[in-house]
Amino acid sequence: MNVLGTSWFRQLSAISPRSGVSIMRTFSTTLPVQARNKNDKFYKILKYVKPIDTTVYEAGQELPEGVKIPTTRPQFPQYRYEAMFFKRQNRGLFGGVQRKRSKTCSESGNKGLRVHLPNIQKTKLWSETLQKSIPIKVSTKVLKTITKEGGLDNYLTKNKPSREKTLGLKGWQLRYQVLKQRELNELPAIKDEEDKIRQVFYIHEDGKRFVVGKNKLLKELYPFVRRDSYTHVSHADFTRTHNYLSIAEVVKKLEQYPFDFSKVTI
Repeated sequence: MNVLGTSWFRQLSAISPRSGVSIMRTFSTTLPVQARNKNDKFYKILKYVKPIDTTVYEAGQELPEGVKIPTTRPQFPQYRYEAMFFKRQNRGLFGGVQRKRSKTCSESGNKGLRVHLPNIQKTKLWSETLQKSIPIKVSTKVLKTITKEGGLDNYLTKNKPSREKTLGLKGWQLRYQVLKQRELNELPAIKDEEDKIRQVFYIHEDGKRFVVGKNKLLKELYPFVRRDSYTHVSHADFTRTHNYLSIAEVVKKLEQYPFDFSKVTI
């Protein structure tokens, strides 16, 4: 039986092979197949990620429906690859290992769904930069990689796109803490008038070297804010609205008041 039909066969036979006309039929593909990037090794991780709104809103602009202004600034920067599937990988170092499933078949032909969970261990990992042990859930695959990289800090701070995709939300937060602590460790330690070694936490533009941290600067700022407020400002409210500020921003606020910086600088 001729499936193509006699008319189609005559058209094919009439075309000369030297004409350069392609007679190959193109098959249509579905949208999910076109959208899938087969070259990306971590496609399954990137397919179900939490959407992030990167729009920069200006003052006076009308917000879209469902968008709310946060009351406080987030402690950590947003993670672009926070997984929405198998969410427990956001609470540890899984290295991109996810849950898998398969089917079992009995002798009678009945099929049942089976789930394969990754090998996750609870352990404590030492951080040289933070100088403390971090209790965390980690996969055996990541444990081997940490040993190969030479420590937890090297694993977290490695600049590689695949490492950033597989860190997870917990690893992303640890990475931020390690990088911030490394910036602090690069600041010098000097001696004061009593020959005591003091760690410098911030260097101002005019050369002032602050030897106290942000918490002590906020403690000095609180009385001025409470005095200038028309309503009572509790310490809890003050902490909630000022804790997100950096040391430079706290110093800039203190410059607006008659504060003696000689108590916190050298």
